Amino acid sequence: MDTIAQKKPLPAYVVTAGGDTLRGAIVPAPRLTQQYQVEFIPIRGHQRLFLDGYQLASFTYYADLDTIRYVSLLFAQKGTNTLCRGFLQQVVAGEAQLYHYSFNHVRQGLPVSNNGRSGSSYSNPKDPNPGNIYASLRGGSWQENARIISNRDGNHSTSGPLSKRGVYNPKNSLVIYRTDKLQLEDVSGWRFPKDAVTYFSDCPEVVADLKSGQYRARDIPQIVRRYNAWHQAQKPVH
Repeated sequence: MDTIAQKKPLPAYVVTAGGDTLRGAIVPAPRLTQQYQVEFIPIRGHQRLFLDGYQLASFTYYADLDTIRYVSLLFAQKGTNTLCRGFLQQVVAGEAQLYHYSFNHVRQGLPVSNNGRSGSSYSNPKDPNPGNIYASLRGGSWQENARIISNRDGNHSTSGPLSKRGVYNPKNSLVIYRTDKLQLEDVSGWRFPKDAVTYFSDCPEVVADLKSGQYRARDIPQIVRRYNAWHQAQKPVH
């Protein structure tokens, strides 16, 4: 599901780039906005922080019965070797990772957030370690002077379409990602099952069932979970 369009803060936690888990609340926003930054309110304060994928490893919040998790990924978009970092909403975790992906096919680039700044993130000129988000959220003698600034725009994803077919589905594309490839692949634009057979070619069981017609394009999440289970079983037991 896409993020609900409301401003009510929802229970949440973030994991910093340094591995610390911080609890608080997240103000939900459209998926495209949350691919660039998240609005986080730490449990020990009322200050709203706009944090990006360079500062957080992931963020998770709870909307009714849904658990919504975004992961910070380092990737290059199709047609470029320039690596950038952004959040994507996770569908399936594992060796092959499946995510929701949204884009703006009218105007590529950083969306303007509610505070009027593009790609805003937390910074403080008095902080001896600007990347130390955990310290900033715990509080410190300089925290009252914290401010939101715009930075690192050039290192964020432009979130453009990844395939010709993807142009027609800007709000609900599925992409697959592997850390050894650092490339997003738009499975919504796959020629199914041909492209799926190529992608999962190292798993004979999945390939056989794809070729026999046991799967349809709508079964991609199920296929990815099966592939990941097979891949995990290939690892030696220590």
